[in-house]
Amino acid sequence: MPEERRVKTGHLVAALALVVLGLLIGWATDSGDGTERPGGGRADVGPTRTVDGISVGYERSREGAVAAALNYGPVLARPEFVTDAGRRAQILGAIATPQLVRQYEDKERVASLASLAQEPIYRATRQGSPSVWQTTPLGYRVERYTEDDAQVSTWSMAIAGAGRASPTAGFGTGTVRLRWDGDWKYAGDVGRSEDGPTPAPLEGASRTSSEDFRGRLRGLEGLHYVP
Repeated sequence: MPEERRVKTGHLVAALALVVLGLLIGWATDSGDGTERPGGGRADVGPTRTVDGISVGYERSREGAVAAALNYGPVLARPEFVTDAGRRAQILGAIATPQLVRQYEDKERVASLASLAQEPIYRATRQGSPSVWQTTPLGYRVERYTEDDAQVSTWSMAIAGAGRASPTAGFGTGTVRLRWDGDWKYAGDVGRSEDGPTPAPLEGASRTSSEDFRGRLRGLEGLHYVP
């Protein structure tokens, strides 16, 4: 099927896992009014500012740690994190601990990302082919929290496709570690990200072509998640 090559689920999960957050993905935004949000989340937990286009500045609280974790996920899952070394350095400089930044300078880690960047989905995206990179958390759990560090587990879904590859969805779980250093900083993952749990597809559901998939999503905004 040359016109509708599928992205293997393992490749999708591995691609997102190699950017360290696994499938911990989401958005957390500040409306600027300090008001309560549905579900008990507060708008003033952050983010409060941007660095190199990346949202940072979170409250030193349980809610602030969750907001940081959910917001950092999509940043680390962007294709340019894998394909553009300069942009990757900016991202890590804004959200990661100094120790993690040094880990990403390791020759083996750099080589792994360079190899991943050669996967068809990344090559197609880098070459400007129409693409879909949509990731979102479906649920989270705070595994540990103190004023200095936190661990947050998330079950998430990711959809990716570029060029002629038909977009493929994958589900995964992962746990990330955050440390307080004037802001919540991403300090790496806890253990390995895992596939699933994955629900069965709806009986009778038909697969959408890559062209129709992208066309119907065009112009849609991402959802916003707060703790």
